[in-house]
Amino acid sequence: MDIFSAGLTFDVENLGSVRRGSFALKPLTIFCGPNNSGKTWAMYSLYRFFQLLESWKRIPESRNPSLSEFNRVMSDGLSDLFNAPPEELSGARFAARLPDEPVWRAIVEQPAPNAFLMPAERSGLHLFFRELTTRRAALLHHASKENVDINELLRGVIRSRYAAPIAHYIDWLNELVDKLKFRSEGFHAYAERLKKDLAGGAYKVDALTGSIDFRPYQAKMNGKRSAPLRLHMTSGTVKSLFGLWFYLEHEARPGGVLMIDEPELNIHPENQLKIARFLARLVNAGLHIVISTHSDYIVREFNSMIMLDRDAKGKLRRKYRYRTDEILQPEQIGAYLFDEQTIKPFAVIPDDGIHATTFDIVIDKLNESNDDIHYTLKDWGETGK
Repeated sequence: MDIFSAGLTFDVENLGSVRRGSFALKPLTIFCGPNNSGKTWAMYSLYRFFQLLESWKRIPESRNPSLSEFNRVMSDGLSDLFNAPPEELSGARFAARLPDEPVWRAIVEQPAPNAFLMPAERSGLHLFFRELTTRRAALLHHASKENVDINELLRGVIRSRYAAPIAHYIDWLNELVDKLKFRSEGFHAYAERLKKDLAGGAYKVDALTGSIDFRPYQAKMNGKRSAPLRLHMTSGTVKSLFGLWFYLEHEARPGGVLMIDEPELNIHPENQLKIARFLARLVNAGLHIVISTHSDYIVREFNSMIMLDRDAKGKLRRKYRYRTDEILQPEQIGAYLFDEQTIKPFAVIPDDGIHATTFDIVIDKLNESNDDIHYTLKDWGETGK
């Protein structure tokens, strides 16, 4: 039983800003909404669902768990997920819902899809993950030479102060050297395309030190090849995309779940359109994508790719240079608005795409105020006021 075709829905209660709401899992799942509306909370909880599903299979006494018992464990672990006191998440619930129990048992019997989450903090983590690890090691070293309560040190300092997905991402970065020996299954071409179309250069991870370099493809003004740069000397776009490139080059597998908090991070609008097309290609290549976004550019580009599904002869696709593997079908998409302490589905319409009113309202207000200011000042200039 494919988990993405099983009718899986998640019910959310008292989680961050969300008082009550639900969303369904699709090949491309999109969270939109204002800041501090609960999108990241829901994404992190979904990440825990996949992590728990994978570990659940390794526990002998949980080989035939009921869905209700799984949901109880899932919700009870939310404080650990967010590294918060249990009382701060009292009453929080994140629960999977399925048509019937046999579907759940079929899901449990299948290998759990691997979930990889790229947090919004990734650009900074790409720079400082080694420093964070070195400082922790230094603390332990000094503690071993002084009269220090190791248990207290571990509780107060060594324990991560981050939510689990961020801590896991730091651990993942510290394992880059070990992961160099592996290659993804069928996603090397996508990693190459990301370097060419989005990053504009090549990444390299040193096999001994784990240091990250980037060599721009663009030559210098004198025609000589650009020298490699340490990652901290590169643009925000290059920093932001490193984790995605490494994942596609070394870890991605068909059926995996790629979760990106704000894929537009540090990316120019033109490249936001490119990354929307790139994500569509990954969906059609067999990855399941979950994103939270504030980008109207990304959503509108998804809309174009949804509408092009009706372009049977491909005239518009060829006119605007869309690839056939960038076309999206409406049933592949689940889009949700996080706002006013709830989660509401956006309509996904073949003729229009995602009806993302949250962006339309802001754009309409901006256009109205901009026009009013422009024409009022123009009238004042003509009348001398």
